Amino acid sequence: MIVIRKDKDDTGKEVKKKKEVRKKSFIPFLFSVAIFLLLFLLVPIGLVLLLHLPWYLSLIYPVGIFIGAILIILGVIIIYYGIKGLRLRYSRDSYEKLGEGLVTTGIYAYTRNPMYFGAIIMILGWFLVFPFTFIFISTFLFLVLFYITAKSEEKQLIQTYGKTYLKYKSKVPLFIPYPKI
Repeated sequence: MIVIRKDKDDTGKEVKKKKEVRKKSFIPFLFSVAIFLLLFLLVPIGLVLLLHLPWYLSLIYPVGIFIGAILIILGVIIIYYGIKGLRLRYSRDSYEKLGEGLVTTGIYAYTRNPMYFGAIIMILGWFLVFPFTFIFISTFLFLVLFYITAKSEEKQLIQTYGKTYLKYKSKVPLFIPYPKI
């Protein structure tokens, strides 16, 4: 039997291991940043200028800060429980799912997309804290983006889980939780 060791050369001297350089593409990251800037800054600011809307909505200023701070905190908590509910563990390479199967417990018993729902609540909270018109417009743009993304993810979940997901989908709302009757 032949054993090949990579930590020693033919003379028995230890060889320093070269660090494996992983080539990770920055294209997905740059694409995400570009989409964020487009949805959060360029399109909303362009709409404000094009439609001659006011920059600042002062009607909600004093009370809006308090309510907005609560919504931001609530959005962060919802996102946290959404990530925790998926039972993900971060490794150096990526995220690993610890559990198997469709997650329908915890916060996922109330909404199928808690992270998107939390993000919308958080963006709306930012609008109330900083009542600029472009933030209000970007809230709706993100809602559309999250809706399109959730619908495309649903197609994959239906292919993966079939009738189990369709049954879950009929009982639990897409974003906004509502009381079960």
